[in-house]
Amino acid sequence: MNRYAKYLAATASIFMMLAGFVILHGCVEKANSRRLCDSLDVRIEGDLEFVTQDDIRGYLDKRYGCYIGAPLDSINLGYIEDLLKKKSVVKGCEAWTTRDGVLHVSIRQREPALRFDRGGSGFYIDREGSVIPLHPSYTAPVPVVEGNIPPLEKGEKAEWSTGVLALVDFIGTSKAWKERVEKISVNAAGDLEIRLRDGKERYILGAPDAPRDKFDRIQKYFTYIVPEKGEGYYKSVNLKYNNQIICRKDI
Repeated sequence: MNRYAKYLAATASIFMMLAGFVILHGCVEKANSRRLCDSLDVRIEGDLEFVTQDDIRGYLDKRYGCYIGAPLDSINLGYIEDLLKKKSVVKGCEAWTTRDGVLHVSIRQREPALRFDRGGSGFYIDREGSVIPLHPSYTAPVPVVEGNIPPLEKGEKAEWSTGVLALVDFIGTSKAWKERVEKISVNAAGDLEIRLRDGKERYILGAPDAPRDKFDRIQKYFTYIVPEKGEGYYKSVNLKYNNQIICRKDI
């Protein structure tokens, strides 16, 4: 066989192999298109327990409809992801299918940074200010602010709540105040208050702003006023007005 004939034979062989691959690939794709979804695998990242696998299954069953028994290539993965992201506790979601007939869903939860307690009700917020509902059987180990908490809509990034979080962060990172602050609350007038472990005074902070300045004035109260009047002489120390320390014996 001459060189030209060998070249033609090799070329024909390659084309036959490519044609066989295309046919085989088409058969596989056709088989996959007929493959049905027979199960759901839910993975929830992290240790938080605001949502469970059963919660996700129930939510998809109710909001998406029938996916078990549906062809894999008919399942709208993007819609499933968007649907689950509407849950306030879900920060991220990925959905995909595999050839063994499984619909996979991976959930990333929002991480609470602060809990607001109204006494029997309340909510969490994360560091972006998004609202996370309380869970009936799980309590996240985060700082708590209690009392007359103003209502916030789910998902609302409220300036007030993120301001409170900044105040809590200031206290938590302060060597001087971290161990001394016993309680943070909101009074009937909507003002933030704190109580210290070493004393009975109410320290009225007002709005959640300028925490460093307000705590500097608390220190001045201890430095200049307590030595003169004695600890516990005043019942309240009001710091909500700039450059003022207003002490009262009656409230």
